[in-house]
Amino acid sequence: MPVRLKNWGPELITIGILIAAIAAIELRRAAFHLSPQGQKWTPTDNEGYPRIVRDSSGDTIIMTSAPQRIASETLGSDELLFGVCAGNRLVGVSRVALDDRYSNVAEQVKSLSIPTIETVEQTVELTPDLVFVASYSSAEQVELLRSTGIPVFRLNDFDHISGIIGNIRAVGYAVGEDRCAANLTSRIKKRLNEIAIRTHHDSNAPRVMLYDRSGYTAGANTLFDEMLHTVGARNIAAEHGIQGSTRISAEAIALWQPDFIVAGAAHGEFDQVRQALLSDPAIASSPAGRPGRIIIIDDRYLLCVSQYFVQAVEAMADALYGPSGIRTHE
Repeated sequence: MPVRLKNWGPELITIGILIAAIAAIELRRAAFHLSPQGQKWTPTDNEGYPRIVRDSSGDTIIMTSAPQRIASETLGSDELLFGVCAGNRLVGVSRVALDDRYSNVAEQVKSLSIPTIETVEQTVELTPDLVFVASYSSAEQVELLRSTGIPVFRLNDFDHISGIIGNIRAVGYAVGEDRCAANLTSRIKKRLNEIAIRTHHDSNAPRVMLYDRSGYTAGANTLFDEMLHTVGARNIAAEHGIQGSTRISAEAIALWQPDFIVAGAAHGEFDQVRQALLSDPAIASSPAGRPGRIIIIDDRYLLCVSQYFVQAVEAMADALYGPSGIRTHE
């Protein structure tokens, strides 16, 4: 037996190293929780109140005490509020919060039996202490809400990583969960730094672009552009002068010849979306048309404006370089 173990020594060492590496990867993934759904909720006290809160649009709100009844009219604010440990105080959420094709908190909303809201009247009936809306919310409905005397916090700046981190901090401060918000932003920064370290080593950066079935792409000054920079990739749309999100024709793909195309899809529809894209001759004949170069990312992560964008960054890094950080496509 000792002889046989000796003969197998190098192989056993190699297997041990592989097991340790896999375990490290899984541990790295498992340790990152974007929403503290598993923790025990505790009541929020009024430490630090009253406080003056300035929302993302610059409006000032005076909060005399920590809000105990919070309403959220957008999916982004739904997810942010769960992320800063305030999910147990939600008395109403957006209709989309229950749609698990786009919502990252659908199960939590269901488990807490939180009602959805679609109108100002429904929101007012919930008697909230604070209502969260977004820059894309109806201006008329926002003014109607404010006319009732209910404090309204408007969120914006969803096109930059710093904007999302700023929103997390602002929401946490508004609801009295500063510590939880700080913890979440710290973990986000740590994870993004880890991703950047394992992907920024390739002198020949992959040329990537977003292109969905509707023909939309994302250029400079978008969250997608920053996500690509985080994983050490080039945004071909931005390099060709595209600003923001806009629709383009497939002819642009034929001209730009991206190495990879990123598209979003609901979970369960990845193959369907991939095949639909490859049915376009311009995509099929481009370098991105080669096997493995159409990167499909869950819509819940690619389209979100909350902490869950990190999952999209992770998915792109893995698709471009693999979990080990080694470039898998040449």
